[in-house]
Amino acid sequence: MSGLLKTLSKTAVERRRIYLDYSCWLEELEKLSDFQISVSPYTEASPISVDTTYPDATLKRLMMYVSGGVGNTSYTLSAVIRTDLGQVKRDDFGLRVYP
Repeated sequence: MSGLLKTLSKTAVERRRIYLDYSCWLEELEKLSDFQISVSPYTEASPISVDTTYPDATLKRLMMYVSGGVGNTSYTLSAVIRTDLGQVKRDDFGLRVYP
């Protein structure tokens, strides 16, 4: 696992919006073509749910809504991004859930 880019926080009842902007990393005409988000650890009592979409017509950013989670638990969200030019990038960030 690579180092965490950032650690975010939310309470267990919140649904939080998170943006991932890849415009600085992509070539001028390059676009995001595929993504996969995984969460660790899996908490059966209240798993983290991630809904992800492209919020812009240029396909250079991802927007996700994160909900659920067990209070007083730290999670790692791993995003694997693929582009139409064949690049693959992995970013890990932390999510701390409070009661």
